[in-house]
Amino acid sequence: MEKKQYSFSRFLFIWSGQFLSVLGSAIFNFGLAVWLFEKTGAATPFALSFLCSILPSLLLSPLAGSLADRTSRKRTIILTDTIDALLKVLMVVLLFGDNLKVWMIYPGMTISATLSTFQSPAFSASIPMLVKEEHLSKANGLRQLSGAAQNMLAPIFAGILYPILHLKGLIILDLCSYIFAFVTIALTKIPQPKIERAEKDKKALVSVAIRDFKSAIKHLYAIPKLFRLLMVFAVANFIMNMSTILLTPMILSNYDSTILGFSQTISGVSMIVGAIIASILPNPKRPYALRYGMLGASGIGLLIGGTSPKYWVIFVGIFIFCLFVPYVNSLSDTILQMKFEKSMLGRITSAVGVLCQIAMPLSALFAGVLADYIFNPLMMPGGALAKSFIGDLIGVGDCRGIGLIYIINGIVLLLLCTILCVASLKDKEETITHSC
Repeated sequence: MEKKQYSFSRFLFIWSGQFLSVLGSAIFNFGLAVWLFEKTGAATPFALSFLCSILPSLLLSPLAGSLADRTSRKRTIILTDTIDALLKVLMVVLLFGDNLKVWMIYPGMTISATLSTFQSPAFSASIPMLVKEEHLSKANGLRQLSGAAQNMLAPIFAGILYPILHLKGLIILDLCSYIFAFVTIALTKIPQPKIERAEKDKKALVSVAIRDFKSAIKHLYAIPKLFRLLMVFAVANFIMNMSTILLTPMILSNYDSTILGFSQTISGVSMIVGAIIASILPNPKRPYALRYGMLGASGIGLLIGGTSPKYWVIFVGIFIFCLFVPYVNSLSDTILQMKFEKSMLGRITSAVGVLCQIAMPLSALFAGVLADYIFNPLMMPGGALAKSFIGDLIGVGDCRGIGLIYIINGIVLLLLCTILCVASLKDKEETITHSC
């Protein structure tokens, strides 16, 4: 049994470094997007950069989760931070020598995303080693706050700093944030559970990772309530990603980029409010029912956002839609951290991540097809639904088909989560106490 040395202040010290690091990276990525557009004037580079940022996680998460349980988590975090910092140094050298080319961005983003894939399960699995069970919800809520702050603050800071510092200044700022995060990790003692070695390394690392991944899925499947909740979350993630992708064309079909920028600010503010709530609420007694209820409430936001092309209606829908996401994610982390042994949290976290991230490219594929070839034509003047009660309710014209997609997705999410929430409330044994 590992010696427990819980300290919420120690977690806050590490979290502060991660917060600045995430914010610095988001500011640089915003500037990089502007730089890419200035260099190319095309949308294709953004699609390629999206693939470079998501594919490493999809392909390497099983291996990352296995290593997080079989190696020192602190060393993994330090190593990935160091390599990423060296990558930023290389980009600084290329930028100041005017030698950075567009094609160099893609391998750079792939390497950075790969490092993040290995660091994330190591950091997530370290939280219950630092924080007592009754404080896990607060700790995970603070992690969600980092992401929410990134969504709201990064575009503001980057918009102010890019004309002054340009990409060279933003990457130096990002590098400084990495250094601070590195120092907070290096100076903090992170208790480590007993490391499970891979049968004296007789088997290949990939084979061990595959075995660990299968084992993680088996452990998740062995808890029916938890596995069912994860499947619902996968469906919800599919719906939410599709709605997020379609938000931009829905707004720009009637408004300019200023309104689109306001929508991003509102989503960031909403997620920060949700993250703050998640960080101060105690562990709930009915976590499954509460999570289904929160997801259902997000569905209400989608439903509202699709009913009208008026920007203020869309803003209300966005705020409701985003408000509950941080708490749902925080509660998910808490459930996993309390259900499973600390020595296997890396592989469990990675398995859950793979199940969720698979929906991201599928959402992008279905979103475009459904909007461009099915629903938008239905809602255009002369379309099959233009003169129906649906057309009278949500309007007819450009991208009102996307509004109908929002409404359908919201209804599906609301009904599914309501049914499961009621079922969970009837379950007298619903808890998140340690069971494995």
